[in-house]
Amino acid sequence: MKLKMAAVLLFSPWLVAQATVTTVHEQTFGNGLKVLVKEDHRSPVVVSQIWYKVGSSYEPSGITGISHMLEHMMFKGTKLYPAGEFSRIIAENGGQENAFTGDDYTAYFQTMEKSRLEISFKLEADRMRNLDLKADELAKELQVVTEERRMRTDDQPHAKTLEQFNAVAFANSPYKNPVIGWPSDIANYQVEDLQAWYQQWYAPNNATLVVVGDVTA
Repeated sequence: MKLKMAAVLLFSPWLVAQATVTTVHEQTFGNGLKVLVKEDHRSPVVVSQIWYKVGSSYEPSGITGISHMLEHMMFKGTKLYPAGEFSRIIAENGGQENAFTGDDYTAYFQTMEKSRLEISFKLEADRMRNLDLKADELAKELQVVTEERRMRTDDQPHAKTLEQFNAVAFANSPYKNPVIGWPSDIANYQVEDLQAWYQQWYAPNNATLVVVGDVTA
């Protein structure tokens, strides 16, 4: 009896792991876009994410934080959808959206009712190739990012210490730079810098689309 119980306990983690294994469908389109789909039919909701393979570790000196700045500017409109329209349309359809930047990626996501998924695709496809960068919108967003840095880093002793530690620990690596960028670089971004960064990295063959929810792969 004890041996049988021991065997059950031994294999329980394996059984749990097997029970939670799910299938992720993967496909790469002709334009290079990779698509990952995981079906989850517990509720009629779907999450759509687009990940770009670029982040702070890709940035040269002088424009640190530009990936994060471009993340902000991605909500500032295209010729088809003016500034604010992206978020308005998502909200109008009962969705939620946001974005985030890391050392090696920049990602954007929406959570929608499943029948609204096409709206998410349409909007993301448009701003992937047709972002309309304007100097006046950049000037506004520079103030937002400067304040974000002040609140999250400059006024936070722990965050400030970690930033300085990374600058020393990774002295010969791009990982020495904070994701949000150094203040002197943030203050001097130009539209041309952002346009060049956007054209270099924002393309289907540098992106992965992840879809999780009540969909059929």
